[in-house]
Amino acid sequence: MEPYVIPIFSNEWWINNIITFTIIFILLLIGKNLNKRTKLFNYIIGFLLIARTPWNQIYQYQIGQWDIQWSLPMQMCSFSAIFSGLILILHNLKISSNYKNLLFEFLLYWSVGAFYSFITPQFTTGTQGLIYYDYYISHGGILFSILYCILILEYRPRENSWLKVFLYSQPILLGIHLINYLIGGQANYFYTMIPPAVDNPLVVGAYPLHIILMNLFAGIHFYIIYLISKNKS
Repeated sequence: MEPYVIPIFSNEWWINNIITFTIIFILLLIGKNLNKRTKLFNYIIGFLLIARTPWNQIYQYQIGQWDIQWSLPMQMCSFSAIFSGLILILHNLKISSNYKNLLFEFLLYWSVGAFYSFITPQFTTGTQGLIYYDYYISHGGILFSILYCILILEYRPRENSWLKVFLYSQPILLGIHLINYLIGGQANYFYTMIPPAVDNPLVVGAYPLHIILMNLFAGIHFYIIYLISKNKS
């Protein structure tokens, strides 16, 4: 499937981003003023953010576009979208804070993918029907969840967590690359086979140089996010 790319600063780019970030801002205001109803809010938003993943799979199948080469929820943002709902639900439960913090840290650092998904949008599963809107629900949900965790639930990254998440990400990246290789065809999860078709100065070179540099840039982003978050704690 040929990816659909929205040109940066186009009318479509501005309209979609303004609407999405307005909704994120409204939800943050609601979450901030819930007081004793915070747990219910966490469950509702958390469930909706998790439920959209199986819904997306079913919907693609129903409209006849599901394909193992591009439909599996195995992009970085696909994992982050699941984490964005899971962290809200787990926050309500009496489980080890280590698990909650680790999940938060993965969401925090991997959210850089969602950030760039708004700057240089690329629809890897097409734009047919509701898939177009689901792109903004999933990526908007990631950014909402991380902002909500930091600003309202008061999560903070632990010491050197950026490096731990970066190192933990390497076997995941390798595993996804092997899956792409085994699937063949146009399989390009985590963009390990072909660089994203977007106008981004951080996307450099062809395979395999592009994934090496993207991985390096990701590590740099993780560290910058860590420094910003640490200074605000």
